[in-house]
Amino acid sequence: MTIGVLAIRFIYLLFLISCLTPVVFAQHRIQGVVVDEDSGNKLMGVSVRVLGSNLGTASDSTGHFVLILDQSAAEVEFSSIGYATKIAHVSEQGPNQVSLNAEGTVIDGITVQINRKYSNKNNPAVELIDSVIHYKSKNRLSGNARIQFEQYDKIKIGIVDPPKLLKRTLSLVNFPTDYMDSLSLPGKKVLGIYQEENLARVYSQRDPSRSKRRIEHQIKTEFDQRYINNPNIQSYINYVLQPVDIYDESIFMLDKLILSPIANSGKTFYKYFLIDTVKNAHGQFMELEFVPRNDKDLLFRGKLQVSLDGSYAVKRVELHLGPSANINWISAVDLELNYSPRAGGAMLLDSTHVAVSFGSENNQAMYGERMSIHRDYDLESPIDNSVFSGPPVEVIPNVSTFIPNRPVPLSVFERNTYENIERLKNNPTFRSTIALGYLIAQGYYNLNAFELGPLEYTYSRNNIEGNRIRFGGRTTPLLSEKMYMEGYLAYGTRDNDLKYFLRTAVSLDGRNIATFPAHYVEGSIQHDILEPGRQPSFLRGDSFFDSFRRNRPTKWFMTDAYRLGHVVEFGNHFSVATAFSHIKRRTIGDFRLISSGDPNRAVRDINTNDVEVILRWAPYERFYYRNLTRRTIIERHPVFTVQYNKGLKGFLDAPYDYDMIKASVSRRLFLDQFGFADVTITGGKIWGVLPYTLLHMPNVRQRELDGRHEIRYDLMNSMEFAADQYVKFGFQHALNGFIFNKIPLLRRLKLREIWGAQGFYGRMSPHNDPALSDQVLEFDLDDQGLPLTRSQNGKPYWEASAGIDNILRVLRVEYVRRLTHREFPNISQDRYRVSLSINF
Repeated sequence: MTIGVLAIRFIYLLFLISCLTPVVFAQHRIQGVVVDEDSGNKLMGVSVRVLGSNLGTASDSTGHFVLILDQSAAEVEFSSIGYATKIAHVSEQGPNQVSLNAEGTVIDGITVQINRKYSNKNNPAVELIDSVIHYKSKNRLSGNARIQFEQYDKIKIGIVDPPKLLKRTLSLVNFPTDYMDSLSLPGKKVLGIYQEENLARVYSQRDPSRSKRRIEHQIKTEFDQRYINNPNIQSYINYVLQPVDIYDESIFMLDKLILSPIANSGKTFYKYFLIDTVKNAHGQFMELEFVPRNDKDLLFRGKLQVSLDGSYAVKRVELHLGPSANINWISAVDLELNYSPRAGGAMLLDSTHVAVSFGSENNQAMYGERMSIHRDYDLESPIDNSVFSGPPVEVIPNVSTFIPNRPVPLSVFERNTYENIERLKNNPTFRSTIALGYLIAQGYYNLNAFELGPLEYTYSRNNIEGNRIRFGGRTTPLLSEKMYMEGYLAYGTRDNDLKYFLRTAVSLDGRNIATFPAHYVEGSIQHDILEPGRQPSFLRGDSFFDSFRRNRPTKWFMTDAYRLGHVVEFGNHFSVATAFSHIKRRTIGDFRLISSGDPNRAVRDINTNDVEVILRWAPYERFYYRNLTRRTIIERHPVFTVQYNKGLKGFLDAPYDYDMIKASVSRRLFLDQFGFADVTITGGKIWGVLPYTLLHMPNVRQRELDGRHEIRYDLMNSMEFAADQYVKFGFQHALNGFIFNKIPLLRRLKLREIWGAQGFYGRMSPHNDPALSDQVLEFDLDDQGLPLTRSQNGKPYWEASAGIDNILRVLRVEYVRRLTHREFPNISQDRYRVSLSINF
């Protein structure tokens, strides 16, 4: 279940059962429609501004506009790219139909019937697309040596037609439901719940390739930070409704990459048809229509205007996704991009408009919209190198909360969204609801400066402690934004021992400790039982659900760990983490460690001193965070990690001298119509003579810095393999219904294919293999006297899975099979796995 879908559904529920305090609206409602004077087509996105005031709006996708004024008539200016500006008198009585003149005329109009017979051969539309593809590199924005411009963004989310039953509840506080936004969706009313405006200066350079977006003005709605991390909402909405570029091979939309109609492989998946030839002040253009060859594939349909001046640049494009495409929770996606020529013939992006309706075709639930306008282009001035320092997207310190000279005025509904949210935060019903939602979703109960949790770790069970009861919590920014603490106390009813953990971190740069780029020192202390190979941490694998997994650990160390660390992040998403730790481990229960050189000598204690350095680079990374815990938003960019550990012997009873190095890379590969694949590769080597419990154990779940490099083996037993040099491989491929969409009986079900494989190849050096060395420890035995751990002897471990996703839009069923090392007893050969999988 993705965070995005949960967030949208959670916010929707919160607003359905909460009340808004009303604002006073003007009483005169003036509505009308804007059309093209020549064709009669209704025009979307036309700026509508009341003269002599800052009031205004824009026409919706059907050309309609609504003004709420304190007067019954007004003089209004209508303007749109490609059309002459017009001033018209509008009144409450209407009708107010405003016709705009295109800066040119439409000539040689032709209509082509789209029939069942279609061929790319001798098709003039395909020949034109070939030319567009050929000249893409010259026409795209990034093809310029340097460029800078001003970018205005407006993003908003709203609930569509709150249920009539709710209307009576809202009326108890005199909420004016009749005055909700009626512009965004024709025939619908939208209750705004999130809005954000940014005015930024954007810089781009081709050689070396780099970019910078400095947000200088920003206004956005914010909720109670005790329960909702406002930057996470902003990150997710900007991720789902991010800017698009028709020149990209695929267009990122709703967590998916959708093949562009002018992609190199577009002719394989799209049909193209000539529609019109258009001539205006900007030149002569050919208009094409494109549709998917298979309407169930995740592809756009729409129209494209191409310049006929020899550049074959795109002038305008409309992109649409409907409910027939294999995409969940979405009834419609509409995109419009407009380009205009500049000096030198370059066709640069003027504006983009993205509108998404969440829900079914007949039962829309939420509406999201993003408008971006580019202006003030400069392709000549040099860009100082200092501009590109820091993160690629940066909000300047003390950012202005005033947007000067908006390209499109806010409607009265949009202006009131900010005030409504501020009032909402003080509503008792809303506060109670959001606190309950936070407890369910995050597992923490908030007490302002401190919160208790996580809920799922309160009770668990294992073979040493029996019933384990744990109470823990963490601080919140209300206590301090520059310091963070978390900890727990745990007690086992069988071993009657009290365990504990405490971690604290303090900012070193005077900023919020959780914000990017971070710089802090941290320290922790832990007394608890840990499985061999697991590193100390707050979440040590003792959740309620871990108590029931098939390959849960049964061997334990009583561990006392002390750690001091330092983390510094840089604006280019490169970070350095260093730490020193001292860990004492003592065997407990039936865990036995016998010397390989003396079968009569048992070893109970394994102590280490360890210096650690982790280098991490995650270019263009975006993430969700809560305190110091981060979760990367998986996009196309890779994440690299290199880790080095040095064992220091000779003090604090630590006899082990070793060197360890590990490198990892993970990346999501977007494969156009073949879905996407997540690939992770990790390799490492250990130098030194060590007991096998200090070697690498592939099935011990570690807390990675971002979770991107974790590879889980479902059918590998705990402690089954150990190695001092190894390679791990993980591959998961989601085809997004590419095969099932071609099967008539299955295509209606919108099922999706998934498959994957995980591999591990490790070797144990002779000096660390208890069968060959008398300086280490024998492998412990199970109840039948067989070794729990083994070396691979040159044979890699593989397991693979295949399954069906999107069953009833919420379930995933997979079959997992162990492919190698199947000859051993007490292992699982295969299993079925059923899980929740809710995504777009």
